[in-house]
Amino acid sequence: MAYPIIDVEEAFSDFVEEYGGVVSDRVLEKRHKASNADFIFHESKVIAELKILKEDPFSSAEFRKSRNKKIQQWVQNGDITLEALKAVKTLGDLPPKCYRDAEKLYTRSVKTHLEKANQQIKSTKQTEQIEDYKGLLILVSDGNYLLQPKDIRLAVGRLLANPNRFRSINSVLYMTVNVTTERPNEPAPARLWVGLYRDLDNMENEVPAKFLDDLYDKWADYFFSVTGIVLNKISEVNDQGLSENDFLVDTKLIKAP
Repeated sequence: MAYPIIDVEEAFSDFVEEYGGVVSDRVLEKRHKASNADFIFHESKVIAELKILKEDPFSSAEFRKSRNKKIQQWVQNGDITLEALKAVKTLGDLPPKCYRDAEKLYTRSVKTHLEKANQQIKSTKQTEQIEDYKGLLILVSDGNYLLQPKDIRLAVGRLLANPNRFRSINSVLYMTVNVTTERPNEPAPARLWVGLYRDLDNMENEVPAKFLDDLYDKWADYFFSVTGIVLNKISEVNDQGLSENDFLVDTKLIKAP
């Protein structure tokens, strides 16, 4: 079955306006557009920046060059042999040292998005004088099939583990729009909308789960109006808005034929 493909940035901006939020590109002066975050939700005191994982890293000559260089280093240092490398099917098959190197290389795009989003949210707080607003990174998988949902969760968790880095980002919303996903024992393809929190012991520092929940309900309605596709809500969270299960570990992105 073919699914309609929509422009994620354009569609989500239209949705935010309908929701009652501010789309910075459409209201701010030109000199502030590049440095500011995409959306402001004044009623909930949230600033959000949308970033999209669009391309397979292997389509980048720079990525392939870095990967080949790293492999040469592994072999020269005796971390792995070329024969053993040929038998590797997934990153988990690599020796620990090689795995850590590969994870950082493959998730470089996630780090880049966090760095840029952090700066844009920080700039928006200063420009708009709304320092008490929470910062939200909306991260969308929309073409990068190398990084599976569990890889995204691990990468975001590792990068946000240091409380002194990316301090303007309180929470991350990870989602898919055009890309569908599958899980064991679930016959129908689905789309993701998962909150990733950096400090579970201090939820008052996070973007409110109630806001994200309401945003999803409205997005599901909007998405249906645009595509005709019903987004079923599968909730695996407790009363605090937290999942007690590893929702993403067995979730796979379905690559379009």
